[in-house]
Amino acid sequence: MSKIYRQGDVLVKKIEKLPKKVKKLETDIIVMGEATGHAHRIQNGSIYSWGSQMYLEVYSGGALVHEEHAPIELEPGIYEVTRQREFDPITKRDPWVTD
Repeated sequence: MSKIYRQGDVLVKKIEKLPKKVKKLETDIIVMGEATGHAHRIQNGSIYSWGSQMYLEVYSGGALVHEEHAPIELEPGIYEVTRQREFDPITKRDPWVTD
């Protein structure tokens, strides 16, 4: 079973390897907060993207950090990042999206 970690609206799942076509990003910001401007960041790791999908390569001593959450220590390896969004089951819409 894969290891899964959640911090706020960010979910990271350990995977075997990076897809071949990823591009390394020159930032430590995984997701910037919409309301507060606070950011989910990776410490001691790299961020990659392929289309809209993000991945992390975490080195020894890596952690997922955010100003409003306790840090989560991650073991070295490759992780797939999923942004969890709020969903209203009645309207079947994301309440943060406006038309």
